Amino acid sequence: MNITPAPGASVAMVVLELLIGWLAEWAIDWVYWRGRIRDIATENATLKERITALEAKKNQRLLSAKNIPLTDADGNDNFQAIKGIGPVFAKRLKEAGVTTFKELSQLRSKQLEEILGSLYKRFFSKQEKILAQAKEFAKQKMQNN
Repeated sequence: MNITPAPGASVAMVVLELLIGWLAEWAIDWVYWRGRIRDIATENATLKERITALEAKKNQRLLSAKNIPLTDADGNDNFQAIKGIGPVFAKRLKEAGVTTFKELSQLRSKQLEEILGSLYKRFFSKQEKILAQAKEFAKQKMQNN
């Protein structure tokens, strides 16, 4: 006995197979992407915590004995944190190309005198104090970075 399908049954079978295939694909995608979204959300939360910690560290400012921040708002070394250096000496140092505590600490007394001029000896009886403070501040900055 031969069973022949009704004329519209083959179309119905094709549509039913398409619906079942679409449903299976949707279920697989839903399970896969649901797991991926959860993983991405967890990673996002972790990164937000890390960013917050890094921003807090960045905003933490080191202070000198004069209670002046070692860095300015732009993150540059603040020479005025060194005892005896005011805005005029800080400006002269920057104009001479000395921009960091490390660079300042590597200068010799004679070089520092050439940069700061005749007032240098008048204000600093012990010239090595500036260089020692600069070296100390450079070390503090390295430890906190």
